[in-house]
Amino acid sequence: MTGTIEALAFATALFLVIHILPSSFLRQEIIQKIGLNGYLGGYSLLSALSLIWMIWAYFEAPYGPVYWEVGNWARYVAIAVMLLASILFVGPYTGASATAIGGQKKINDQKTRGGLNAITRHPLMWSLTLWAGVHLLNNGDLKSLIFFGGMGGLALAGTFLIDAKRAREVGADWKDFIAHTSNVPFLAVIRGRASLSVKALWWKVLLGVFVFFAFFHLHTMVIGVSPFPM
Repeated sequence: MTGTIEALAFATALFLVIHILPSSFLRQEIIQKIGLNGYLGGYSLLSALSLIWMIWAYFEAPYGPVYWEVGNWARYVAIAVMLLASILFVGPYTGASATAIGGQKKINDQKTRGGLNAITRHPLMWSLTLWAGVHLLNNGDLKSLIFFGGMGGLALAGTFLIDAKRAREVGADWKDFIAHTSNVPFLAVIRGRASLSVKALWWKVLLGVFVFFAFFHLHTMVIGVSPFPM
């Protein structure tokens, strides 16, 4: 079911519900009935299918009303923000994380407080939030509002939902962890609760820059829209 704004809205709503589930009381009830492996497998499958449908519905939907239009300056903003977003994006894949799935077991690992985690304890969530934010800035049509608003809103809300979930699971160790990290990027560094290490960051930053240029130059080919300022 694609080709309409309604289909996109429904696909987006389904995607949101599926991803809010792990932070709800239903998670434990489902695990008790089908086991952890069954839950993780089913959740991963439903997440992938709903994301594919959501993306497909976005490309097939009409633009709908346009609520805002911005100048060429917004593309320069997008380039700068997407560079940071690309660097944060590699965070969960290049080091230990206390906020990833199963991360509560690593809560006392000092590596979960360094590297990109020193910038934010939710690097992937903030990467998606920034990505969605700059795409919303540059696309004021209804279908973009639904798609990017849904993705970005979920990612931002996810930082708080994950924090609340970890607080229930870990207790005192979580309080110590958040005392040395921050949700908002760079806040812990600014307040002196965390520090940036060149040794821990340099290769991750370079990898993030590579990812940025790969996405930037493939954007026109894959998405059909040039990200270059006009």
